[in-house]
Amino acid sequence: MKPFFPSIAAILLALAALAPATLAQQDPSPRLKSPPPPQQAQGQPQRRPPARPVVGVSGRYLAARVAEQMNDYDAASGYADVAMGAMPQDDELRYTAFRLRLYAGRIEPAAQLAPHVLTERPTDGFANLVMALQAVKRGDARAAEAQLNRIGAENQLGPLKDYVLAWMKAGQKDFAGARTHLAKLKPAAGQRAEAPALVIEAQIDELAGDRAAAETKYRRAVELDRAGLRTTIAVADGLRRLGKADEARTLLRVYGEKHSDSVVMDPLLAANAQPRPLTPAIGISEILFDIGGILGADPRQQRADLALVFLNLAVDLRPDHDFALLMMSGLFEQFENIPKAVATLQRIPVASPLSWQARLRAASLDAQQDRIEQAVERLRALMAEKPERIDAAIALGDVLRTKERFAASVAAYDVAIRRLKSVEERHWVLFFSRGIGLERTKQWPKAEADMKRALELAPEQPYVLNYLGYSWIDQGMHLKEGMNLLKRATDLRPDDGAISDSVGWAYYRIGKFETAVEWLEKAAEQKGDDATIVEHLGDAYWHVGRKREARFQWERALRQKPEKDRVPILNDKLVNGLTPGNDKPTVYEKPADRPQGG
Repeated sequence: MKPFFPSIAAILLALAALAPATLAQQDPSPRLKSPPPPQQAQGQPQRRPPARPVVGVSGRYLAARVAEQMNDYDAASGYADVAMGAMPQDDELRYTAFRLRLYAGRIEPAAQLAPHVLTERPTDGFANLVMALQAVKRGDARAAEAQLNRIGAENQLGPLKDYVLAWMKAGQKDFAGARTHLAKLKPAAGQRAEAPALVIEAQIDELAGDRAAAETKYRRAVELDRAGLRTTIAVADGLRRLGKADEARTLLRVYGEKHSDSVVMDPLLAANAQPRPLTPAIGISEILFDIGGILGADPRQQRADLALVFLNLAVDLRPDHDFALLMMSGLFEQFENIPKAVATLQRIPVASPLSWQARLRAASLDAQQDRIEQAVERLRALMAEKPERIDAAIALGDVLRTKERFAASVAAYDVAIRRLKSVEERHWVLFFSRGIGLERTKQWPKAEADMKRALELAPEQPYVLNYLGYSWIDQGMHLKEGMNLLKRATDLRPDDGAISDSVGWAYYRIGKFETAVEWLEKAAEQKGDDATIVEHLGDAYWHVGRKREARFQWERALRQKPEKDRVPILNDKLVNGLTPGNDKPTVYEKPADRPQGG
């Protein structure tokens, strides 16, 4: 799924470099100003000052900064508010409270502090932006423009300012002025990157009453960016406002059919579906979302907090901004704040094409919090709601398999496979997942069939190669073919400890213990916190006469939370060493698996 304004996001990279200096780097540790001591009357004895509370202003400030470092912005903002309340005249504390309110999405309270911030920092980019956006919400485009123009040269917001000013001019019905600002940022013609700019131009034309020009630009935009969901929705809304409801519905239906795995368009296709109104607030919210998107996409995640600020501002202007809410939820997942991620997903409107995706994700996050039954209940309800879809059934199978409820997971995958209209390459993971459940419930013939089907669909998938090759060799079947599969898997993923372990264990099972040690030592280096790998290494050490090292590895395995059924076996190995009762025997190719004929 592609963003609605990809070119704007690219243009706004300039802002990414400027924003930290605007917000985060302007907040040095505050120089907390102690209040003056009370005046003593002459002749009175000097009184001992009252004992300070254990947690004072400095403590609250430090707590706020620690919470900020942990990405817990709600707590950070709360601590900063308490500290500021104790010393309301401290400028640095006030700015800290303002900044953290933005991070926490408390835009109205941040706006209350913005005038005080501007008293000391009159050209501050974010304080002026927040005040300008408040004016936008009131419908006062002239005041918003004046506020935005107070941003100082050292805090310029780059292209954002021209796009916002374009909408300000449109809000004042100065459409020529709006087009002048847009002309400064016009991308090259004929590229997909032109599509979002065309959408904005079409929206300005529409507000100006130039319906023909608006329609032409809408149609051109969707031609250039047929894969963009936000472009598609914006164009469909425009066509509906221009009286082309049937064409809009066709556009949405075709997109939904092509991208049915990721979106559900049913609410937008309803006969009573209404287009979004066209206002400067909605237009600006899209620009703010794009800035948040480019910052949040930083692979180093060094600007995720600033991404959150822009997404919060976008949602403040448009509370049902589904794309912003979905991205915010993803940021909370990165911050490991799963309850906040779920709560944000639940804010996505049911009528949104992203609602289905959000509900699926919320169920998966429930499972991450060990709220398994709630996750299962959510997913079963989704399966019943849309019996033609496979994604809820797959998600249910994944949740159950992760919790080692393998028989139930197989049943869920069965439903998904029955619902397939046609089997495609991307469905390899579905057969692979069901195969794992079947293997774990000791239904090997069925599991083997699923693994083979997955391999047919994705012949170079290292995890399928690994699982099938390992399973064959562990059962003494197809030894040569199984070893070839494992070698191919390790060629594809040479640094994967689980695959290296499979190769080592395969050599162990065919009695090549020295070679097994080499592979298992490599696996332990790659994934030394895996109890199974460490136990395998101990077994191999025993067979090559390194018995003290073997016992050391078994002890390590016990400390690494092995599966419950391995605990008594590991304890037995520590007491008795390897014995016929606790060791996997060496396997040889079964006669039925050897080539037949003379």
